Amino acid sequence: MSVIKPQIFLSYSHIDASYVQKVRRSLLSGNVDCWIDDTIQTGDKLSPVIEDAISRSSLFFAYITEAYLKSRWCMNEFQYALKAPGVTVVPYADSEETLKAVPGELKDVVVFGILKPKSYAHSLMQLVGRSWESLQTFQRVVPADNHILAGPAIFDSAGYTRSDLMARTKRELILAGGNLRSWMSDEESKSELVALVQERRVRVTLILATYETLRPISPEGAIHLRESVKDIRRMTDRLAEEEKDLMRVYFHVGAATLSAVFIDPDSPNGLLFFSPRWAIQWLPQDRLNCVIDKTINSEGLFKAIYNGVLLMRQGDAKSLEEMAAETDLLAG
Repeated sequence: MSVIKPQIFLSYSHIDASYVQKVRRSLLSGNVDCWIDDTIQTGDKLSPVIEDAISRSSLFFAYITEAYLKSRWCMNEFQYALKAPGVTVVPYADSEETLKAVPGELKDVVVFGILKPKSYAHSLMQLVGRSWESLQTFQRVVPADNHILAGPAIFDSAGYTRSDLMARTKRELILAGGNLRSWMSDEESKSELVALVQERRVRVTLILATYETLRPISPEGAIHLRESVKDIRRMTDRLAEEEKDLMRVYFHVGAATLSAVFIDPDSPNGLLFFSPRWAIQWLPQDRLNCVIDKTINSEGLFKAIYNGVLLMRQGDAKSLEEMAAETDLLAG
């Protein structure tokens, strides 16, 4: 399977080319693709090549400087990106002074950051996280008029408790979320997950965020992630060597705003629970949960969300061993 990555379009004034090449190298180390135009463009009309590159990118990064604001070409790229369907626009100014010079009508439609030397690494980590998040929605709009809105507290409802869901699972259970704390803090749920592997030979896949991407969004969530890493280590320690292959754990930058449970996703009877990204800020018991049952509704939406989660099981995800080492360092 070919590796799918987000593509970031780098928009800049060529006066700032040296610095933007540094940004590009930093982004590539985050395992994302970058599109950059190395030629000097002139005129008022964007070339078809530039328009196509912007439209094919999931995220448009603009390095806003005094030269950028004075360039008609740069501003045309910016305006085109704002109108491009599915493209997330993320502009960073080089200083407070430049930010003040940004036209008010642009500040009304998009949030501008400032790329300062002291916060360079932090800003670039956020940018990588935003690019993976943008990939989840980029060109993935599917009809969803027949999905079921299940409402809050679904996992406390009869037939939908965690125990019910695990009993229903025949082949594979996938849990995906920023820190999966509501699952990992429950002793019964952890024991049942281990039993799925040991007694029924069900594949259990856990997908969580990384410290780098979760901490800027929710410092408390990063603390919960640290506890979940410890819990997962204890769970896998209970498994025999031949059983460990059935419990896969991935830590990915794109999982910071994810909340989903898949039951037998490759089966015609697959079931999906997910919370919209805007609902992640609420406590688990108060979140709106959507339910998609492939046997009765919206198989297209099921597939679109599942494909987005599949991206996070690729080679750029961190392993449990890597996250455990980071957790030990934090504890020390």
